[in-house]
Order: sequence, then structure tokens, then C-alpha cells
Amino acid sequence: MESGQDHRRLLLKLCSDHLSIEAIPRQSTKIDLTKLRAESIAGHKLLLWTPHFVVLRNEEGHEITLRRDGRMIIRKASSEQIAARTADEVMDVVQALTKH
Repeated sequence: MESGQDHRRLLLKLCSDHLSIEAIPRQSTKIDLTKLRAESIAGHKLLLWTPHFVVLRNEEGHEITLRRDGRMIIRKASSEQIAARTADEVMDVVQALTKH
């Protein structure tokens, strides 16, 4: 399952549990998880931090597991479109944070 043109930077796949969506960056991405731990992420609560991944919850209640390579698992989204929007929002925030 691939998303539409609005989300070309991410490939979306339904996870094997059929309840979650995996968002995979089309271009190689490196995320500084240590910086994410130190800085607050607008509109997101940090639920868990490890050197390898973080788990966030946005204001809509979607849980996002974000890895250092930019891959994400979006849980509790009611549709692929909502998961795609959530993944795009996280990617925008993360890329802005890690560029500074």
C-alpha cells in the first residue's frame, strides 16, 4: 500500500498486525535521537526514549515509534490518510529540530 502524491517522501505500508502503518523515508535519513530527548517536540509527548528509537504520542492520541533511520510505525490512526499526515508532521518537526 503506497500513499498518494502528497506524501512522496514517505512510502507507507500496512504492518502485519493490520492495525499499524509503517512509514519509510524514500531518501536516506539520520535522526539525532539524543537531540530529540533534550528538546521538546511541539504537539508531541515523549513516552519512551532509547538510543535506537523513541515513542511519541501526538495530541490526537496516535503513537509513533521513530527510529534513527527515519522509519516510523504509526499506531491508533483510523486511516492510512491520517497515518500519512501524522508521519509527515513528525518528519517535518524532526527535520527542523535536527537541522539546528
